[in-house]
Order: sequence, then C-alpha cells, then structure tokens
Amino acid sequence: MNRKALRTWPQAALLLTGLLLLSLASSSRAGVLPGDLAAKLDPRLLPAILAGAGEPVSVWVAFRDKGEQDPADLARRLAEAEAALTPRARARRLRAHVTPLVDYLDLPLHEPYVQALQASGLAPYAASRWFNRVAVRASADRLASLATLPFVSRLEPVERGVPIRDLPAPAGEARVARPSGIARVDLSYGLSASQLAQIGVPALHDSGYTGQGVLICMLDDGFNYWNINPALAHAASHVIATRDFVRGTLDPTDTTSTSFRHGLWTWSFIAGYQPGRYLGAAFDAEFMLGRTEYDPTEHMVEMVYWGMGAEWADSAGADLISSSLGYNIFDPPDTSYTYADMNGHTTIVSRAAEIAASKGLLVVNSAGNEGCSSPSSCWYYVIAPADVNGDSLIAVGAVDANGNLAPFSSRGPTADGRIKPDLVARGVTPWYVAAADTGYQNYLSGTSFSCPFVSGLAACLMQAQPSWPATAIIRALRFTASKATTPDNLLGYGLPDGGAALQYIRDTASVPGRAPLSVGLRLTGVNPLTASSPQTSVLFGVGLGAGEPALRVLDAQGRMIVSRLRFARIPAGPGEQFAGSATWDGSDDEGRTVAPGVYFITLEAGDQRATVRVVSLR
Repeated sequence: MNRKALRTWPQAALLLTGLLLLSLASSSRAGVLPGDLAAKLDPRLLPAILAGAGEPVSVWVAFRDKGEQDPADLARRLAEAEAALTPRARARRLRAHVTPLVDYLDLPLHEPYVQALQASGLAPYAASRWFNRVAVRASADRLASLATLPFVSRLEPVERGVPIRDLPAPAGEARVARPSGIARVDLSYGLSASQLAQIGVPALHDSGYTGQGVLICMLDDGFNYWNINPALAHAASHVIATRDFVRGTLDPTDTTSTSFRHGLWTWSFIAGYQPGRYLGAAFDAEFMLGRTEYDPTEHMVEMVYWGMGAEWADSAGADLISSSLGYNIFDPPDTSYTYADMNGHTTIVSRAAEIAASKGLLVVNSAGNEGCSSPSSCWYYVIAPADVNGDSLIAVGAVDANGNLAPFSSRGPTADGRIKPDLVARGVTPWYVAAADTGYQNYLSGTSFSCPFVSGLAACLMQAQPSWPATAIIRALRFTASKATTPDNLLGYGLPDGGAALQYIRDTASVPGRAPLSVGLRLTGVNPLTASSPQTSVLFGVGLGAGEPALRVLDAQGRMIVSRLRFARIPAGPGEQFAGSATWDGSDDEGRTVAPGVYFITLEAGDQRATVRVVSLR
C-alpha cells in the first residue's frame, strides 16, 4: 500500500468511526437492517450478520472514492500518479499506447480511510488500489456497523478457492535424471531439447534472443530453494524482487512445506540454465518471484493475493506475468463459480488480469486441469483467469510430446462463446528442475507446466521486438501457430512456432484471407457527467474481419455496469467493416443512476479492445 502522506483525518472523525461501529451492533443482532445499509452488503454476508457473533469473517471493504474533492483535485492526483511511474512502467505503457497513461485505478488508496478502520480496531491484511478496497477480518456482529461508515461503499466476502493441482505421470513414465548420468539429446539443451523444440524456442535462441532485458513476474506457490539451486543460480542473479503475499514478507519460500515447490518447478521451465543438461526458454530474462498461494488443501486459498501480485508487477514495470494458477470451485460456505461466470469479466481474478493487460502487461496463464470426456462428467472448461479475452491473456493448454491434447487439459469455449485455450505446449511429463540439488524429474503433468513454456517463448520474442506492445506479441504467436487457420476449442490456435513468430510482420495477418484487425473508440461527448450534462457519447470503428462489436460500461473496480450499450450504425470509413455511435446516460442495466465515480466505456470486437474513461459527478 502506498503510505505517502495525505491529508490527516481529524481525530474527531476517527473517534466518530469507532462510535458508529459500536452503535449499530445491537440492531444487526436483532435482525433489522435498514434498506440503505442492506444495499451496501453482499447478500452472501447476510446470514452471518443476522446470526450475530461467531468466527471472524474475511471481507472486502470497498471505499466510495480515493479522497478526491473535485475535478481539479482529481486531475492533480492523476498528475502525481503519472509522475510516480517508474521508468520501466512508463516505457511499457507508452509501448502499449495506454491512453490515458494513468487513470483512476492507478491512484493510491486514501490513507485516512485506512487509518479510520485501524482506529476502530480493524487491521487490513490486504489492499488493492485497482479495486479501491482493503480486506479485513471482522466478527459478524460488526459487519453491519462497518457498512454504515460514510466512506464505505460496499462489503463483500473475500474470494477463496483451490489452485490448479498437478497430476501424477502415467504409470511407467515418471523418471528422475541426475547430471552424472544424463542422456544428452542435444549438446546444449540436454533433457529440455525436445520440449523447447516443440514450440520453436531454439530458433529464437539461435538468433540471439534469450529473454535478456525482459522482466517476468512469476505468480505461483512457494519458490523453495530458489537462491541455492545450481540449475537456477544464473536466474537467481537476475531476480530483482521477491514477495510473499500470503505471509506479508519478502521471502517467497513456502514455509508450510519443505517438499512442495510448485513455484520453483514452473520457474525452471523459463529460467533453468545448465548448458548440456537443461535450459529454460528465457534463461537471460529478469525475474520477480511472487508467492500468492497457500497450498495445504485443508486451508482456503484467497485469490486476493493474485491481484496484489499483479499490481506489484505493474508498479515495478514488469513486461509479462506468468501464472500457473486458476480458480473455479470454492470451499464451503462460499458459493462456487459456475461455467456461466467464465466469461472473462465476472470473477475477481479475471478482472484483475484484464486491468493488468490494460496497463500493457502480457498475462500468460494455465488453462486449467479440468478436462475430461464431456462437460456432463466434470467441469471440462477453462477456469479463471484463463477465460479472459485473448487480446489480454494467453490461456495455455497442454499436449504430450507428440502434440496430442492431454486428457486433463481444460477446453473451451468460454461462457460467451470465445475460443479457448489460446495456445498449447508440452504439459505431459516435461522435464523440470527437481529440488535443492541439480536433479531433474518428470513425475507430474499439468497446464501449470505448459504455461511457462509459452511465457518464456513470449519473453524471447519481446526481446526480439522491443517496440511491440503485448497485443502484437499475442498476435504474432497466435497467427503463426500450428492451427492458425483452423483454431478450435481443444488446442486453440495450436502449438506456437518461435521461428515463424520471429518473422511475423506486425499488423499484417499471416493467415491467408484474413485481414488485419483494429478497433478505435473516441469520446465525443461531455466528460465529466453532471446534473446539467447527464449523458455523453462515443464514436467507434472496427476493422475488416473483426466481427460484430460490443460496447460495455464498467466501473473502477471492473464490475459490469452496462452489459450491452446500444449503438447506432454509421457509414464505415476506409478499411473499416463497422462503425457506429452510442450515448451513455450514466445509468446501469436496471436504469438506476450510477454513483459518482470513474467509469470505463469499452469496445470489444474479435480479440481486440479499446477503452475510454468517463467521470460521473452526479
């Protein structure tokens, strides 16, 4: 959390906060909740509130604003946020043509609000500037009182789930190799030769591209032995930052288990470096190691840490997030997600991934290990955040050494009909760095392992094309993959080809008969919305081949306000397939006037997106 000095909250206000938190406890225990109070509470919290005291409940406390007083004050704060960008983060946003360079999501939390909660005895254990909220643990009989605070806009339960689990290798396939007896398939690559060659990584290495200068943020479980493993010594010297978001420390080791080291395994596919024995896909890259998962299955895993890790990556100027995590089923008493929620916008982790992509980050994520013979026999489909639009996130499925789809690999489509996964790579018993020594093993399978292969390949391509934004990297990998002309919901666009992607000509689709895609969105009406000017308007254009456009309105926390904004078609310009105009009157899907704040009108067509920001002061 950014703790730079802001306006000091008056001591009298802190005292009043404490009194408010105590005064309504009796009314909530009596089972009576005023209408305006109930509107602030997620329905999932009501049973706990009406039951009264009990075990502490983990809740998100969403703030109404970030302390801005008026449009001029907001402009000043945005200017301060832009000045605070690190050089690396600024360069990435400029490369990605992020407009505006900073927005409301970049503003820090308003410190007096946090101080008011602390003064009342609540200790925030997580925070998000993107979603403008903190997570606290509070007894059930205090939740109603907490919702009455004037700066609180919403209380919601903290999302909890179970991460992707890796699978044991088929009988007879699991092996362990030691350096002394290694079978060298290739003089340089050793055990990793075939799994890297399958996606064309050596072609990029041969051209001198090994990920140098690219900053990769790994979000995973514990990175045990990361700084003592000889196979990762080269990469350890390139680690610029480490964090444990679960314990709130700088050490990314999972201290709950000395044997489980999922983060180290996935990192080795990118960072391993022992020439002649084992090489990762982008061993010269720079790294941030973020532990965001609490592994023991008897405990609930909170998705909040993934979002914190993504914000950390953005602030530090990372170019790429590699995440072998995913969520769909929650432990009781929380309600699990359904397939209908896998639309790229609903789950909190998917919304965080979308925001990360909007800041110019390339997000690469495992598709999930939920595959089976049919949707009727298991979950079957991709899980969050792999459901995010393909222009923002590469969802990676798994294949075996022959390129056949792994039975466990999650399939598409998403709930709103988009193709998933996006790409595939080796996920069936690939070789990876084993533990604290120099051994290697292939005991496990999973899309957790196919994901870092594509992350490393993308990092090499980023080095080769330093002026390309993440969207261009995605298109280069997708449109030169093995199924570029016939994508499906099993393999997506297929196995990427590093050599072909290196030759890809930006903004000219290499798929026969397919025209370049482009979208454009421009705000033409008033901004901000006021009582005297209650609506604004936009113009948009969609390039050839992009398909039917969709306009949506989201709030600053990424929640859907208008699922489909109506528009009128206008004559298309040169090179456009579709053009139109639309107005937004500051109301949601139910016709209710939205609360004052920042909103985003988003245009989506094909795999592309454009966004404009609108402020409502009504």
